[in-house]
Amino acid sequence: MGAGGYGASAEELDALAKQIISVDGDTQATLRTVSNAVDGIASSWQGGAAQAFASLMGRFHEDASKLQEALRGIAEQMSGSAQTYIKQEEEATQLSTQISNRL
Repeated sequence: MGAGGYGASAEELDALAKQIISVDGDTQATLRTVSNAVDGIASSWQGGAAQAFASLMGRFHEDASKLQEALRGIAEQMSGSAQTYIKQEEEATQLSTQISNRL
């Protein structure tokens, strides 16, 4: 790796993917708690305020869904990178073994 580069092992990438999934689960649980608490007061809004409130909650749910999608996408990419790294390491090991056997 060049100077100033970053590096991570397959195990670290896999652990990060699992941690991201865990964070997503915690975040979604918190968002559900907020949503449930807010839903309890939704009936107290009337007229234009009720419409504005409903619109705001719609955006809240859309944004929560986008956040979950982003976190899961990042986790999938991390996990995929870990698998690619493992495969490349295995191929490099096989190639080294083949070269050593020919010498």
